[in-house]
This record gives sequence, structure tokens and C-alpha cells, in this order.
Amino acid sequence: MKFCDDETMIDDGISYERAMACIQSEDEKEIQEMMAIAGRLTRRHHGNRADLCGIVNAKSGLCPEDCAFCAQSVKFPTQVRRYPLLDPEMIVAKAREAKKRGACEFCIVTSGRSLTDEEFKQLLEIVAAVRKRAVIQVDVSIGFLDYPRARQLKEAGVTRVNHNVQTSSGFYSRIVRTHTYGERIKTLTAIREAGLEICCGVILGMGESREDRVQAAFEIKPFEPVCVPINLLDPRSGTPLASQVLMEPMEIVKTIAVFRLILPRSILKLAGGRQVQLNRFQGLALEAGINGLIVGEYLTTEGNPLSEDFEILRKAGFDY
Repeated sequence: MKFCDDETMIDDGISYERAMACIQSEDEKEIQEMMAIAGRLTRRHHGNRADLCGIVNAKSGLCPEDCAFCAQSVKFPTQVRRYPLLDPEMIVAKAREAKKRGACEFCIVTSGRSLTDEEFKQLLEIVAAVRKRAVIQVDVSIGFLDYPRARQLKEAGVTRVNHNVQTSSGFYSRIVRTHTYGERIKTLTAIREAGLEICCGVILGMGESREDRVQAAFEIKPFEPVCVPINLLDPRSGTPLASQVLMEPMEIVKTIAVFRLILPRSILKLAGGRQVQLNRFQGLALEAGINGLIVGEYLTTEGNPLSEDFEILRKAGFDY
């Protein structure tokens, strides 16, 4: 599969038709070519420095939504810990830990559809405390947002807001019934209009088709996301996707390369589920377009040991 004589011609991303041809390819040489071009695009737009992010599950469980992949929904019999918004001191301590691990940003994540007015007020105070005392970029992922709240986050010093679409608009109703894909888009629009950076990604391996994966990338693209987290389903006991068959590692790597070819200017960050679904192939993902990692713990599971992440980055030629 020949892309073009001058690779700079795809610096703004390949077409939908070409992306579909790429993701459907089963030819080993074509896939290797995709990976090589994706790797070169990554270096051209982002250099050799990996974008490392730490996160904290600042409010766990108690979510009324029915996202089929999520262990934090009250609708599913999972064993996840449930607790209200953490004490500010604990969150500041987590931010300092993330910075020591080499993270350049710290994301405060809360479960649930959205925060109450009182919780949102507390969050703004927590953001101020983290910025002052941990001295690290503060991002948030706090469910659905309207413009007024997004502006308050901007004024409080939040840099980036994460709001994942999870999958394509066509597949969305297969995994969520308590809200719509359109509500996700309204939140992304509010984030953009408020002048905040957008972090918006997907979960691969929920039973979606290859076309769904390409469609999701193109639906994210108009929002010009600074960061696109690539999560891989970690099937959790008690959820509707508990018995979902894992993707083949090379199918994941190929999909990552296609995401890079579609979104050359975004940070592609390998996030939850990478140990379960990729394991020893995590390094290949870094060669195929990934240039960022979530380091440390995830929301309800443990992450890689830091030494392993650093070794993976080193072998892939990244600084951290």
C-alpha cells in the first residue's frame, strides 16, 4: 500500500477512504509500512519526548450511568470501592507522587454523570491547591459539562479537560443507554468554546467493528484534540462486557497506527487496559504512533511498575 511519494502530504491526516483501506489490511508488509510512517509522523510533530500523565480516582463508584465497560456503575454487581470526593490533602499528595514519577500533567477524575454544585465548588478549590502546592499542570475528567462550568474551570487554571467519546456514534447505543452520544458532543463543544484544551479518546475492544474505530477517530478529529487516550477494554467481573474476547495485539497496534495517520498532530496516549490486552507488545504500540502513557495507577486497577514503563519508553527511543 503506497501512501504517497512525499509523506509530508499526509501531515494533516489521511482520508476516510484511505483509513478504511489501512485498517482492513491483513498484509504484514502493508501493516509494517503503516507502523513505520506512523512512527515518523509522531517524531516529526512531537519529537522524542513522551507525554506522561498521572491520574487520581477522586470520586469512585456511585455512578448512575450504565456504560457496559465500567466497573463504577451502580447498575452492575462489581466489587469496586465506592467513596465520595477525596480530601484535598490526599489529592495534592497524589499529584506530588505523579510529578515524582515524571508526569508532566495530573488529571483529577470523578465518577458519575456530573458533579453537584457543592462538589464542583470543592473541585475548584482542589485545583487551586494542586496548582500551588504540587506545581503541575492540572487537568480534569468530571463527566458532562456546560459552558458556564467549563469557563469556571478555565478561570481556575485547568489546562485540559478529558471527555472520551469511547466509540463511534453508530456503536454508542450498544454500550450505553442512559445518555446519548449527542450529549458527549455537547460537552466537547462547551469545552472548546471555553478555551480549554480537549482530551478525547476511545476504548478499543468492546465488540465494535474496524469501521467503528475509524469512524470514532474521524468524529473526534474536528475538535482538534490535543490528546487522544487509547484505552483497551479490561473486562471487569459483573459488567456486561466481562466475557468480551480480547483483541489480538497486532490488531491493536495496527489500529493505533491508523489513528496516528488520521490524527498526526494529537498526542496519542496509551491508557487503561494496556497490560491486559497488549502486555509485551506495548513497545510496538510506541513504535506505531503512541507518544504518551498514563503512569501509575488507573481508576480502579493498578498500572505498570514505573521501572517497566521507563524501560518500554527507552527501548522505543523516547525521552521522559
